[in-house]
Amino acid sequence: MFTPNAFQKQLFEQIFGATTGKSKITVDLMAVLGCSRASLYRKRTGSTPLTADELIKLANHFSLSIDALRTHSEENSHVVVCTTLPPIENYADIDFYLDNTKRNLELAISQPTAQLYFTAKEVPLYRYMDMPGLSAFRYYLWIMENMRKNERFDPKDIPQELIDKGRELTNLSEEIKSTEFWVPSAFDNLIGQIKYVADSSRMSNRVKDQLKEELDIVLENLVQNVKSEQTKKGKPYQMILCHYLTLSDGALVEIGPNHSEVMFSYGSINYMKSSNPKIINAFRRGLRYHKLEGQTLGALDGDVIDEFAKSVRLKINEL
Repeated sequence: MFTPNAFQKQLFEQIFGATTGKSKITVDLMAVLGCSRASLYRKRTGSTPLTADELIKLANHFSLSIDALRTHSEENSHVVVCTTLPPIENYADIDFYLDNTKRNLELAISQPTAQLYFTAKEVPLYRYMDMPGLSAFRYYLWIMENMRKNERFDPKDIPQELIDKGRELTNLSEEIKSTEFWVPSAFDNLIGQIKYVADSSRMSNRVKDQLKEELDIVLENLVQNVKSEQTKKGKPYQMILCHYLTLSDGALVEIGPNHSEVMFSYGSINYMKSSNPKIINAFRRGLRYHKLEGQTLGALDGDVIDEFAKSVRLKINEL
């Protein structure tokens, strides 16, 4: 049987086998995991289990797909495994993120029965990636977060290729049957980020006004989706408005009858992706709970939809 210990040993064998200089790798591993040589030995031999956070650190640092190491899933489904994206440090990393996300969407869209479930504590990225100002603002924040700088924001400074790829992602997102779980405060963080950058004199009034106009368009498009119960490209769409969400921002993608994946964020742009059945079933249970607790909106709920939109629009106007 494939045990957690065996999985751990295989993981470290992969790390040492893919690199040269065992002494250097040992020192590297100690730094990544923040442990002593003795502690590292216990982790390598499987006597000390790796935490989920340690798995993430190893996957990021050594560019590993931990899911790819997993075999005999029916025997080791209790082992938490994941694939992670590298942290964003420059525009090339954003480009990689966009390409990777596009491949994920294209894989799902290729199956006619595919379904996307998204928990939106914040406005889903694909909802505004077709807006040149808002997408540029998101890329700007990612870069500034990792560079720890406070440069001024100007949409013209963002590579046009990234703007174009963001637009492609939004278009692709409209080609899949979707259910989104929203909270009334989902727009608050994005609005707050725009306000903070503007108030700290890192954005001109002209750019701020552009972002306000684009936010209004994003909101209006969402309202149209909810009231028509379909995406712009005619795919079934449903919003479930919840008072709160216990699940982090993330998505369950049902690609086919025997293929589902969960993607959930663990910090900024980074997210984990797993096909582990235990994680998928746990996410499904959370979604079912929130569907029961929340309010499913449709064409007959115009008053609730309009009240939701009115509260968001007031916040946008205050920018």
